[in-house]
Amino acid sequence: MKYLRFIILAPFLMAFQCESDDPSSFDNLEATGLLGRWEIQDEIINGSISDMTPKCCEFLEFNLDDNIKDTIGFLTYTDSQDVVNIGVFEVELNNQSIIFTDEESDEFTFEFEVDDVQQNLTLDFTKDGTNYIQTWVKIE
Repeated sequence: MKYLRFIILAPFLMAFQCESDDPSSFDNLEATGLLGRWEIQDEIINGSISDMTPKCCEFLEFNLDDNIKDTIGFLTYTDSQDVVNIGVFEVELNNQSIIFTDEESDEFTFEFEVDDVQQNLTLDFTKDGTNYIQTWVKIE
């Protein structure tokens, strides 16, 4: 009789067991491959390589916010002159775009693509009538 009770109660006890691999703790942004720190590698302006000197010292850092169910996070841009632009970004998965809103409420939209190994990020955007295609390499 003891064993019968155990067999009946065991599935109920296991149903309420805490799991460390809880899929609900996976942030929706993690699937995009954007999270981390990126450094610019090259830039094409209106279809032409901007110059032959290697690009350097421009960084993008994508970080999570507190809500794991959304596709919103924090973005920091830093350049070689220590210009820092901080704000919030939102990923639109249906058209592979990012909407960035900085601290001054300026909004900027760009399309993105992350390669299969999540080491190269391509950004495509138009600013003041000029089209830019930038390649960024993950450093962290």
